[in-house]
Amino acid sequence: MVTAVAYRLSEQHRLIDETLAEFKLTHEQLLQVKKRMRAEMEAGLKKKTHETAKVKMLPTFVRSTPDGTENGDFLALDLGGTNFRVLLVKIRSGKRRTVEMHNKIYAIPIEVMQGTGEEAPFLCLHLSST
Repeated sequence: MVTAVAYRLSEQHRLIDETLAEFKLTHEQLLQVKKRMRAEMEAGLKKKTHETAKVKMLPTFVRSTPDGTENGDFLALDLGGTNFRVLLVKIRSGKRRTVEMHNKIYAIPIEVMQGTGEEAPFLCLHLSST
């Protein structure tokens, strides 16, 4: 019985390894993917090449990374493919640091998803004010 189970598991592992082998990349291939991704992201950020870039990028204007001294209320807006999420994060420092999060998720109407994109900022503004 144990031998039969071990044999079945061994066969499953072999089939999994065989299937995944097609997706394994060499170190050189990974470096090539990295190089291409970087070039496309840079093209997506540049004003001159943004329109033709395969990867569209938006600058975030992040001035610094968190260092643990943050205190106050922070608003995050996340516009995805099908949802718009508004997130309020309240961070309080002191003897005991607390983080409180409140979020609301709105479905994006199909006509906005399939539209030109010009309506999205106005929709987000309207939804976040309700």
